[in-house]
Amino acid sequence: MSRNRFRLSRSFSLVEVVVAIGLVGASLVALTGLLSTTTHSAAALDDAHGLDSLGASIQCELDRLKDSLGMAGLAALVPAGGAATPLQLVGARDGLYARRVDPADPAANRPLYDPDLPGIANRDRYFLIEVTHLPDSGSADDAGLVMVSARCSWPYKIPVGPATPGASEFNTDPARELPAAGRSVLILQFAVTP
Repeated sequence: MSRNRFRLSRSFSLVEVVVAIGLVGASLVALTGLLSTTTHSAAALDDAHGLDSLGASIQCELDRLKDSLGMAGLAALVPAGGAATPLQLVGARDGLYARRVDPADPAANRPLYDPDLPGIANRDRYFLIEVTHLPDSGSADDAGLVMVSARCSWPYKIPVGPATPGASEFNTDPARELPAAGRSVLILQFAVTP
């Protein structure tokens, strides 16, 4: 009698299996869409957090340049608005550092978390900041200050491959530059005073 009881157990029908697979497939598609939306929102939140700190970092770098070059030197370094080659700065994704792009500048060649003066490695250059004089702002001698506009665009570079261990040059670590048309843009204005 116990043998008959095991033979009478019911198995799943083909219809039930197809319905279960369909439900699992629909759930996976919905979860994938939700994951994509969540990932995009998290990236936008990271960008917003970096932008919160970026303004102060740009001001610090402009002040550092003013201290090393003087007001007239900074004014000569920053071209007029619409110039083909604006003064370029780069910023880290967290917005805590902005540095001038200049291979001859020792600050650009240092690792990101150098305790003395951090540089920004190629793979860590998330923001591109193009600095120009504001129109009709006068010269540093006339106004006693330098008025500039900073066009911030991001993402500027995306890391490619693993970081180079102990890289000391700003461009040693490989990164891919994104086209300007695919970047977000924000314009900030600054005044550098003596």
